[in-house]
Amino acid sequence: MAATPGPAARDHGRPAGQDHARKALGAFLRSRRERADPTETGLPPGGRRRTPGLRREEVSLLSGVSLTWYTWLEQGRDINVSPQILLALSRALQLDEVERAHLFRLSGLPVPEPAGRSRHVPDAVRTFLDTLMPNPAFVIDRCFDVLAWNRAQEQILGGALLERAPGELNSVWMLFREPLLRTLMPEWEAEARWLTGLLRQQAAYELDNPRFTELIDGLLATSPEFAALWPEHDVVEFRSSVRRYRHPDVGDFEVSYVRMAPAEAPWLSLICHFPELGSEDERRLRRLVTLPG
Repeated sequence: MAATPGPAARDHGRPAGQDHARKALGAFLRSRRERADPTETGLPPGGRRRTPGLRREEVSLLSGVSLTWYTWLEQGRDINVSPQILLALSRALQLDEVERAHLFRLSGLPVPEPAGRSRHVPDAVRTFLDTLMPNPAFVIDRCFDVLAWNRAQEQILGGALLERAPGELNSVWMLFREPLLRTLMPEWEAEARWLTGLLRQQAAYELDNPRFTELIDGLLATSPEFAALWPEHDVVEFRSSVRRYRHPDVGDFEVSYVRMAPAEAPWLSLICHFPELGSEDERRLRRLVTLPG
């Protein structure tokens, strides 16, 4: 995977921020090269070293990146890098996960996620769900599978949430396949169209995920409404907004909702609903949460 040296650095017309990022990238690479342990690379012993760490020639050999091109990188020259080259350099320089992410950010590229993303919800996130009471909150992954929730969310959805088979514990599946949600959500049609657009947007990242394919195929086979919406290819981004409920125990109430991602598991999303402070919506939600379960 040898890289071919690109054009010489362009000295004019460059945004100052980009120039600073390139210099920071070069300094970071140099610091990691000087810190790397040559004995852990598999390279043959190279005799006495005047300076610690790896030589540039050794980084080039280990990564498959040309020596000239790597030297230009350390010098902060105006050249482009690919994710594949950054991954090769990460391995050659023995970078850990945090350092690799930093390398990608300095290069202006998206940080790659670890293979085999865990569905484990960190303990701190589960505790945080409980501290949000009486505001309903739950955690989903990028296939919209519901992985954790608090008691307020249980009080709203009841058996629709608690009495599901594992493969159906999914916010999109429940919206289209659970009759109770059509009763709870007076704006069900708008919710269905919006959530289908979110799912379509996520498809670009999850088409090679068997769980995602299983979900789509199952909905196409069992929900005429989803089968009508999915081929339209409408795509939307998540935006904080308002959701309205019509609950048989407390009547109508309105809540805003936001989405947060845990830093240690950015493929998870925590969705939290909250009413306006001091409003009738807040009083109804609090009354609902204190009802016997």
